Amino acid sequence: MLKSCLNRKVIVGLAIVAIAVLAIDPHLFGRVFPLLIFAICPLSMVLMMRAMSGNKAGGMGSSSSMQNGTAAQAGAIPTPDDEVARLRAEVDQLRAHRSANREKNPGSSLPVSGGTSNGPAVS
Repeated sequence: MLKSCLNRKVIVGLAIVAIAVLAIDPHLFGRVFPLLIFAICPLSMVLMMRAMSGNKAGGMGSSSSMQNGTAAQAGAIPTPDDEVARLRAEVDQLRAHRSANREKNPGSSLPVSGGTSNGPAVS
């Protein structure tokens, strides 16, 4: 549980601050150290929230789905309709690729059952 609260970047950053305070004024270190220990968890939570919100600084926002969209090229967040259209085009492209592979190698792929609510079953 405690491991999920701690962020390695925060710990390294606060260790650097602690070393700098120790090097500059060793007497001040005794008063600053408890504050640095206390700050680990809140700062880790802030970094985690930034990462989960999709900011590029957090590292979670650079997924391939965001890089290929037209809204991502303009620097804006894609609308749900744009994202659905992009995903449908990608599915169509994958189906065409799979059909081309089946024509080249008949019998090399396993049939897949099921389908989507908007289209025919995938086979």
